[in-house]
Amino acid sequence: MIAICIAFVSASSAQCIPDTSITHNVPGIYPDTLIGLPHSYVGVPYQADIQVKVFTNTTYMGVPATIDSIIVTSVAGLPPGFVYSCTPSNCLFPGGSDACILLSGSAPSAGIVGAYPLTVNTTVYGKVFGVPQSIPQPITSYTIYIENNVGISAVSNLSFLVGQNVPNPASENTLIPVNLPHSSLVHYTVSNLLGKKVIARELILQKGSNTIPLNLQELPAGIYLYTITYGEQSLTRRMIVSEN
Repeated sequence: MIAICIAFVSASSAQCIPDTSITHNVPGIYPDTLIGLPHSYVGVPYQADIQVKVFTNTTYMGVPATIDSIIVTSVAGLPPGFVYSCTPSNCLFPGGSDACILLSGSAPSAGIVGAYPLTVNTTVYGKVFGVPQSIPQPITSYTIYIENNVGISAVSNLSFLVGQNVPNPASENTLIPVNLPHSSLVHYTVSNLLGKKVIARELILQKGSNTIPLNLQELPAGIYLYTITYGEQSLTRRMIVSEN
């Protein structure tokens, strides 16, 4: 009954700004849970926007319905020290409007490292066959992962930056931090020191902080170079794949 898009921003922003450029016509959640929310690191300020596009016409249980408004009543499961706020500030999103939810905070110590599944509790107000309805619609698709700080630092959401993969060395899976000034399709490759590409893919990333997951289990141990291309800009860093 609503379309949701996750967009990532740096810790310098105090309030989320609705992204009126979202034009998805199919209700649901975007991006999917494979991308999800950016990871949080101990001692590094964290912010992530949930962009909400509220439709006026939809379907409910297979029948036409209209949406008058959606209200966010709570966000359950946030890590200690994390809070949420909305734009509009009363967390009441009228039908046909663009809005957003800001998740922010900072993990003060390694004692809270772990996974924090979130439940964004919303209630949809509308009409089905002209009859007023009040329908709870919890969103349970996202998790905030808090990790130890191993060199990740806060970055400006106005810059294209590629950080060192975490962990490094890695034998199975690793994450590449990427910061974009605008949401965009990016290309990423992994090459060995002879220049042979062993991974080549593309992915839509959001404005601000993102992480690209890499599965390394099929790669022989050694030194590799990963390159992220955003528009006409490319940045390359080195990583180490260790023995399983």
